[in-house]
Amino acid sequence: MSTFLVIVTKYLFILLMFFYVWECLSALRCKNPYKASGIFQRQNGIIFLTYFLGIATIYLNQQDTTDIGVIVLGGAQLCYLIVVLGIFPIIYPNINKAILSNMCMLLTVGFIILARLRFQNSIKQFIIVAIVSMASLVVPYLMSKYEMWKSFTWIYCLVGIGLLSSVLILGQETGGANLSIKIGGFAFQPSEFVKIIFVFFIAGLLSRSAEFKNIVLSAVMAGIHVLILVASRDLGSALIFFMVYVFMVYIGTRKARYIFICFGGLSIASILAYRLFAHVRVRVSVWMDPWADPRDTGYQITQSLFALGNGGLTGTGLYQGQPKDIPVVDQDFIFSAIGEEFGAIFAILLIVVCLTCFIAFLNTAMQQISLFNKLVCVGLGIQYAVQIIVTVGGAINMIPSTGVTFPLLSYGGSSILSTLIVFAIIQGLAIVGTTKHQAKRKVPRKGAKHVKERNTQEIRIVENTQEIKIR
Repeated sequence: MSTFLVIVTKYLFILLMFFYVWECLSALRCKNPYKASGIFQRQNGIIFLTYFLGIATIYLNQQDTTDIGVIVLGGAQLCYLIVVLGIFPIIYPNINKAILSNMCMLLTVGFIILARLRFQNSIKQFIIVAIVSMASLVVPYLMSKYEMWKSFTWIYCLVGIGLLSSVLILGQETGGANLSIKIGGFAFQPSEFVKIIFVFFIAGLLSRSAEFKNIVLSAVMAGIHVLILVASRDLGSALIFFMVYVFMVYIGTRKARYIFICFGGLSIASILAYRLFAHVRVRVSVWMDPWADPRDTGYQITQSLFALGNGGLTGTGLYQGQPKDIPVVDQDFIFSAIGEEFGAIFAILLIVVCLTCFIAFLNTAMQQISLFNKLVCVGLGIQYAVQIIVTVGGAINMIPSTGVTFPLLSYGGSSILSTLIVFAIIQGLAIVGTTKHQAKRKVPRKGAKHVKERNTQEIRIVENTQEIKIR
């Protein structure tokens, strides 16, 4: 029975994701709010059906826990999806439902694949997701006070540099890089949170002035952030910080020459890093030829490529692949596990969902009246997009592996926490942007109505005056 269900569900997963992506693209084109509401309702139905199929397959094939454990986790996660998709839009009617649905679909896929790989990690991840999602209800109100956030510009910079420096000095080495700090029994990765406050720092600086001296000052501060990350061997985060800075400067100044200057600097910095740091040379050599040492330095990437090749177009089905052969598969190479058991078609459609989410981020930026809010949306959107490109690129050996997690899918407390904060901030700005645009549209109408009434009164006065003269 379980084997039959696995065979059927692997095709149903692809079919459901295809329909979901179709609705995503329809939502981007749709201008009618009533039609859009129907689209989001169909998306919600697909999300629930996808999760139900996934948890049913896990229930029949689970090995790491008891049946009651799967039932309890499944019930809790279903309740979470119901609350987020059903109650959040009632609390905030102007919430961006496209972003909300995409977030829940990505979380659903993450819930399923993590429960399949390591059930206990799935429980820990879900607890963090539930707590942060409930706490994020206050974010829209906080983001409406954007003038307050803008005033903390240099505090963001100093706190960010301080946190990254503390990791460089006190951080624990993981996979050859200093990434996390352990306090008591908890370990957290400061760079995940510094990515957010870095965006706020650059947004605050550029929204005040786009003069050349301000650009130079921002470049120096951004360079300090990146150099500390390179010294900590956190190359993935260093690349994300750099790309975020480049595009935020372009949006803030509208001058394309800064993009060419920044990428020229990146080329020089990459050559210097290759010559100065041994771990960079190792990463590059593994990327260029992972088969040169497939049992040691190239083991992780070769196993990732084997997994993707084994999955083919339609995948092996849940519990029919061997994704656990990949080291730290539930963190750095979650995309490879999805590609093996869900298939390449499903994995590509998943990337399209992320793309539509990124487009929704940019649409939210276009709604903003404040330049600070606009830059925050763009910065967080670029951060999200680059992180996905780096993760997927490392899994398929398109770029050197950097150890960056896939947002909302990979296991990791700091990663999922920071990603949910990013989504909450974007939702808060979406509500602020929609509310202000509605208010802006209402003002001319009221003004026009007032002018019309005033003109009518003047006409009546003239008519009465004429009547008096005739008499």
